[in-house]
Amino acid sequence: MLKKIILGLVAFVLVIIAIYKWMPVGEEVDPLIYFSEFKNNVNNLVYEDERISLKEPALMIENNIYISYEFARDYISDTIFYDEEESVLTITNAKEMLRLYEGSHQGRLNFSEITVENPVKELNNIAYIPANILSERFGVEFTVGKDKRVFIANNSAKEKQIAVLTRNASLRTHPKNRTTVTEKLKKGQKVIIYKEQSDFLRVRSENGIIGFIPKADVKNVQQVAIKRPEEVEALPIANPLNDKVKLVWDQMGSKTVGDWSSPKYTQIKGANVISPTWFEFEDDLGNLVDRGTRAYVLEAKKRGLQVWPLMSHNFSQPALTKPILLSTAKRQHVIDQIIKKSEEYGYDGINIDIENIQPETSEVWVQFMRELYPLLKEVGLVVSVDVYMPSNWSRHYQREKIAKVCDYFIVMAYDQHWSGSENAGSVSELSWVEEGIQRNLEEVEKEKLVLGIPFYTRIWEESAEGLKTKAYGMKPAQNIVGNWGVTPVLDEISGQKYAEVEKNNITYKVWLEDRSSIEKRIDLLNKYDLAGYGAWKLGLETQDIWSELGKVK
Repeated sequence: MLKKIILGLVAFVLVIIAIYKWMPVGEEVDPLIYFSEFKNNVNNLVYEDERISLKEPALMIENNIYISYEFARDYISDTIFYDEEESVLTITNAKEMLRLYEGSHQGRLNFSEITVENPVKELNNIAYIPANILSERFGVEFTVGKDKRVFIANNSAKEKQIAVLTRNASLRTHPKNRTTVTEKLKKGQKVIIYKEQSDFLRVRSENGIIGFIPKADVKNVQQVAIKRPEEVEALPIANPLNDKVKLVWDQMGSKTVGDWSSPKYTQIKGANVISPTWFEFEDDLGNLVDRGTRAYVLEAKKRGLQVWPLMSHNFSQPALTKPILLSTAKRQHVIDQIIKKSEEYGYDGINIDIENIQPETSEVWVQFMRELYPLLKEVGLVVSVDVYMPSNWSRHYQREKIAKVCDYFIVMAYDQHWSGSENAGSVSELSWVEEGIQRNLEEVEKEKLVLGIPFYTRIWEESAEGLKTKAYGMKPAQNIVGNWGVTPVLDEISGQKYAEVEKNNITYKVWLEDRSSIEKRIDLLNKYDLAGYGAWKLGLETQDIWSELGKVK
């Protein structure tokens, strides 16, 4: 008898354990209080199946949904840019620049004035963007949860499913029974399904609450139609070269037509673009130094050359760059001047050469190019940009982003060793160039990548007093080596001819730039099928290198 009683009790306990094991139980909580992303926030937002941990990421203003700039930039696109000092919102793509002004119904789309129904607003030092603008441009739709407690953002390009509940269900914090319940769901309600995890589904309810329910609790699972925003492509080049880029820079220190009867210009053979150094930052207002003339453009075009003037920072006053790039109004002023001067002089493109970008100006550097590109393309100008070789210290130039807002990306494959170097070396070793090409191609498409080529070299002096160096054109450097009375030999490391001599306790060294090194550079350009070359600078080359430059395929 006792044995039967004991067996009965054991069976009863096992049944209780089994029921407890499989019975869904758990404490029910208010998700807006429970989840740390929502705590102490009046207005909460979920983006697909992610709870957003930002202060007031969304607001309802006059029955319209507004989205914080911080959310828009961090979660939707960094092409959304707000200037807090000037209270201007700018949204760009390859073809358009949209400007909206805080509190104003008037805006600007490229060169046209537009009217917007709902203006950008600033509340409690937070900028808010009308949700409809983000929906129209980026395909992210904004609604309010069914119980009006949470804002919901849906990305139309994200894959997900929708299903109907077959019975009442508990939305839980984890994919397990007996875990915390964040919402009681009713039979017939719909849920958005994001992924499966064991026997559970990660879902979002009609109220915008995210959690887990058993797979068995849903039916009629259907794929939500994906609507990818149409990719905006830049306007085509108005005056195409119909050839690879064959560019030479023409350094100019004054406003002059230049003597086109001099060997500097008459020996040009096969180039199709000339880039005079006409423009640079003049002051911190964004005014430009202007060395341009229409006569120069006319002379160049007589010789079949397009003209893409170079616009640079101010090398003698580098501090001007930061205040100009930080200001929306000053960036626009620079762009307006480039466009106005193109109408005055008739040039075909522009070459941007801002070489003193710092990590703190990285973001506004990209923004400048994003604003410049669509406007210059609309007026028919080719946009090219010069960027350093890839390195850890130049990573903040953000090559991949810049490559999307230019027609040609010229990598300055020289100054490997320069006046500030601690050791003597080549201006541009061939192995260094090839490695740089490979690294650039990870971020820049070959159809845009133009190889920068030096027409100069450096002669180094090593002595007990330290290291000195000076840059020379090809012919002067060759003449100096000839005066040394030594024969240059091929340096396997650099791929260039190398010469060295010791005089009066000073060791002189040079890695020559000549026809043979140019030939190897063009071989690399052809090997990787790059978009062409840009050579610094006109007048430093010898006549014989033009035949090598002519071998660009």
